[in-house]
Amino acid sequence: MSAFHRLPGKTKVPACLLGVFWQDFRATLRNLAHERTALVHPGIWLMSNLFILSIGSGAFARMTGINDALYELCNHLAGRSWLLDNLIALPLNNQFIKAAFLGGCFFAAWHGHQVDRNRRILLVSVLASVFVIATTKTLSYAIFSPRPFIQSQKAFHLEDNQLVESRRLPYRVPLDAESQKMYADLVKGDVVQNDLHSFPSDHAGFYVTLAVGILLASRALGWLAVSWTFLVLLGSRIITGRHSPLEVVVGAGIGIVMLLLFQFVFDKWWRRPMDLIVNWTLRHPAIATVLIFMVIFEASNSLQDVHPLLEIGSAAVKHMLHVTP
Repeated sequence: MSAFHRLPGKTKVPACLLGVFWQDFRATLRNLAHERTALVHPGIWLMSNLFILSIGSGAFARMTGINDALYELCNHLAGRSWLLDNLIALPLNNQFIKAAFLGGCFFAAWHGHQVDRNRRILLVSVLASVFVIATTKTLSYAIFSPRPFIQSQKAFHLEDNQLVESRRLPYRVPLDAESQKMYADLVKGDVVQNDLHSFPSDHAGFYVTLAVGILLASRALGWLAVSWTFLVLLGSRIITGRHSPLEVVVGAGIGIVMLLLFQFVFDKWWRRPMDLIVNWTLRHPAIATVLIFMVIFEASNSLQDVHPLLEIGSAAVKHMLHVTP
């Protein structure tokens, strides 16, 4: 099922947006109908709601059109070379490719010049990246937005109480084994739940947060990290149909905004506690490096290993409480 409703013509509007305006419109009319002393005519509210809806739908239609065009342009590179597709697919599931280069830039800045300043910036960046992952995960679970390769299959949406076939995105299947298997499963109807909630991109949120944090600490290393993040880590996800450009841009935007907010707050009000942590890392460099590595590694894996650990811990506590007299 699609998350969009289609208006006359080619304009597409999110179903949730239509619902919000419709509820607001009905509530406004009810209030005005029961309140005879209202100073505003219901027609004014009707016109204002329709005007806002038309502007929002038009802007969204243009943005969606640009997003689809950019996605098709990127995906057009796939399915042409077995070697190229396998190289593009490496950052998708290979943890070493995903995190090694970015982690190397991080630790080079960590142990580089202006250690006090750099470590304060990097520690705040790591903290911000964890909150970014939590935010994008929460949003993606709440928003129904199938991955672009899912939208290559036939789907339907409700329009005037009738099921209407949704627009299908063209999709060139990459030639690497993982993408071939994933597409074969999709054709058979096997869809992973996570593939139905891809907006915004949590990978974009985390990696951009970390890369821009490195950029704030060290310009040279930061530009390497940012380039690797967009061209390799996120570019591969667009080319293979895991994410659309819009999903990546929104995820990256959330990451940058939260990073700058965290940097501002910690620099203005919580600098003293952060300086204490920085001084502790200087006195215990070995254990501090190990702890930072563990946090970055798990966050780069989208915190996927945290849930099983929490489940085991919860089960162990319940078991101990049960057996304890």
